[in-house]
Order: sequence, then C-alpha cells, then structure tokens
Amino acid sequence: MQLDRQRTILRDELLKEEIHGAVIDGIKVFVLPKKGFRRKYAEISFEYGSNDNTFIPNGSGEPVNVPAGIAHFLEHKMFEKPWGEAFSALAGLGASANAYTANNYTSYLFWTLENFPKALDLLMEVVFSPYFTDESVEREKRIITQEIRMYQDQPGSRLLRETLSSLFLKHPVRLDIAGTESSIQQVTKELLYLCHTNFYCSANASLFIAGDFDPEQVLDLAAGIITRRGLKPCKPPFRIRPEEPHDVGESVRLTMPVPTPLLQIGWKDVSLKQGRELIMHETSVNMLLELMFGGSSSFFSKVQEEGLTDRISFSYEAWPDYAFAVVGAETTDPDRLMGMVFDEIERVKSTGVDPNDFERLKRTMLGRFITLFDSFDTVGQLQMRLSDIGEDVFSYGTMLKELDLDSVMAGLACFSPERSVTTVITGDGKHQNGPQRLE
Repeated sequence: MQLDRQRTILRDELLKEEIHGAVIDGIKVFVLPKKGFRRKYAEISFEYGSNDNTFIPNGSGEPVNVPAGIAHFLEHKMFEKPWGEAFSALAGLGASANAYTANNYTSYLFWTLENFPKALDLLMEVVFSPYFTDESVEREKRIITQEIRMYQDQPGSRLLRETLSSLFLKHPVRLDIAGTESSIQQVTKELLYLCHTNFYCSANASLFIAGDFDPEQVLDLAAGIITRRGLKPCKPPFRIRPEEPHDVGESVRLTMPVPTPLLQIGWKDVSLKQGRELIMHETSVNMLLELMFGGSSSFFSKVQEEGLTDRISFSYEAWPDYAFAVVGAETTDPDRLMGMVFDEIERVKSTGVDPNDFERLKRTMLGRFITLFDSFDTVGQLQMRLSDIGEDVFSYGTMLKELDLDSVMAGLACFSPERSVTTVITGDGKHQNGPQRLE
C-alpha cells in the first residue's frame, strides 16, 4: 500500500467546513465529513471522456484513433461482471448507483444509508475490474443505438448537438457523447480493454467521499479497499487534439414535433485559458450572462412582457482546449428574440452593467457557494475538477470574492458575432426535417 501519510486538511474557518485528502496508490482521495447527515456518498471520477478519441497508448509511439462514443460505451459496460450485474448488487446493499460520461471525464457514484464499506468496495471493483465479451459488446451496441435514436428525437438534446456541431469544425466536442450509430459499430472488446488500461489508471482518478464519517477511519477504509485491487503504477496516455480554427460553421434550422419553437445561440471563445485563470474566467462569463439575461435583468423583463419567452437558459463552459457560451429559449418568435439577444450584447459593450447589479449578484453567488456544501455530488465534482489544476473547493470561494466588475466585463470579448451560430427548431413544417442554412 502506497499511502501518503502527509494527509492534507483543507479548512474554511468561516464556513466551518473541511476536506481531508490523501493519495492512495496514486488515487487522489477526498473526504468531506458532515456530522449529522444520514446519507453517505462516494464518487470516483476519471479524467477521460468523449473528447479522448485520439491518443498515444502507454508504451507505444504510435497514435491510435478509437470510435466516437467509446468512452460512453465503456461506462455502460463496466457494471457487467462475470458474476452478474453490479447495479443490482449495489441496489442489494441499499445503495443507489449511477454513472455518466461527459466530454472530459467519466464518473461512477452511489448514495446509501447503510453498508457503505461494502458498497465502496463494490464500486472499486466496478471501475478497476473490467470484463468484456464479444457477445456482451454486440448486445450493448443494440442498446446504445436505441439510446442514440432516442436523443436524436429529443428537441433539447438535438438543439445543443446542432449548435456545437456548427460552432466547432474539428474539435471532438462537436460530436455526440454517445457517438453515432455508425461509430459504435466499430467498438470491440479489444478497444474497450485498450481504453480502460490507458485511462482508468490510478494517476487519472479522484475519489470523493462525504457523510458522517471520522475522516481518518474512512481514509484507512479507502486505503484498504484500493490496495486490495493491486493497482499498478501508471499514468494517462498522451492525448491528441486537432487544432481548432477560429471560424465557425453555418447556422441551422430544422423541424421537429415541438409546440413552440426553440432557439439557441452559441459563441466560440478563442481566448483560451489555463489553471486558476481559466476557472476565474469561466465564472466571470457566467456572471456576465446572468447579468445580461438572468431572471432579474431588464432584458428578461422586456422579452417576458412582449410574450416572447418565460425562461432564458444560458451557460459558459471553458476547458484548456475549447470554450463556448450558449443562450437559448423556447420562444414564440425565435428571429425576434435572436435579434434582441445580439442587440443586448452590443448595448452592454457600449454602456456596461450597473455596478449595483454586479455587487448584488456577487453576494448571491457567495450565498450559493455557502449552501453548496450540503450538495455532496456538486461539491465533490467541483473539488475533483479543481484539484487537477492545484486548486480546491475553498479556493473557489476565494476566487468568487476576488472577482471585480472589470474582470466580468472583459468576458464580453467572448461574444463576437463572427464566431457565433444560431440553431432554430420549429414545428411549423416549413422546412425539411434536416439541417438547413439560416438566411
């Protein structure tokens, strides 16, 4: 057992919260003790997602290309074991389990009131003991094909997928996380084992545990379980990403059975950041979006009064190799709302935002941060992501306090009309059921 006895303790004296950490056989382990909470939580996350389709395997000098959607396919297959189905086994312990694949990571988690040590042991078996057969892989292809078709028929999912496919010309974020019906037919058990060996390694993993625990005892528990797995020292493979041009593709309009048209506007940000700067920039742009289009904004009041929409969604996502913002709504007049969104951005570029509105939103976000610690899954995901850049969930609170209006206004550089696309889904039957150029 390789246990880092120099265990770290992160504290926030004002919040009266702390996170205990250790490195166990290469895995970063974090424990959030929450006295009085009955529910217990564990999540293990790997820095491996749908964007990792080209890489140089460890011990090889040649890059390999794997089918789009294989990370998601692998996540599905990890619960199948020679002795049966691990989801059912976890349920038998009283644990509610789940797993999900994103563009940059894959996570496995459970909640439970009882049998936590057994459930944690089983979770480690799920992720570190793969079992694939030719027959099970072929069976999974049929299941995922149905899942892909289902999401293709869901307007909300289709809206974002069309937007990203237009915004990005080469980067794999433009591809569906589940892949395509064609790409998943190329998945084999050999490729699944290759991806698991390279990406499901200890140096690529973080484990977060939360609940009414003695931190030292639960770290010892985790150490014993992880060590029994006999993990070999390893490191992730070298990932290869295409160089993404500054240009974007064409806007699209398509028809689906929707009662009210859907609009989404996307912007590609080409001013990419790293580390702490990236997190602060991401937070700044999300604050800017809320100031411009949030429920308390004058813009929202105006479009609501005009009967254009009752809700505007928006987000900004930033990673070291790509970033984008989206604004969307279900609206009675997508063209009218589209024009108003672009006009509002230009207005804010000229006149700025009210400093009082900024200070009010900043206080609101700090309030949200305080209540974050009762949401185990959210604080865990934030802690694991931030630890990869040498930060932690408490330093995120410090970043919020450090944000000023100038930093937020600098985020307007993301919203260049030349790097934007729009996607409209209508149900009026005026267009063929497929992407069409927006005039």
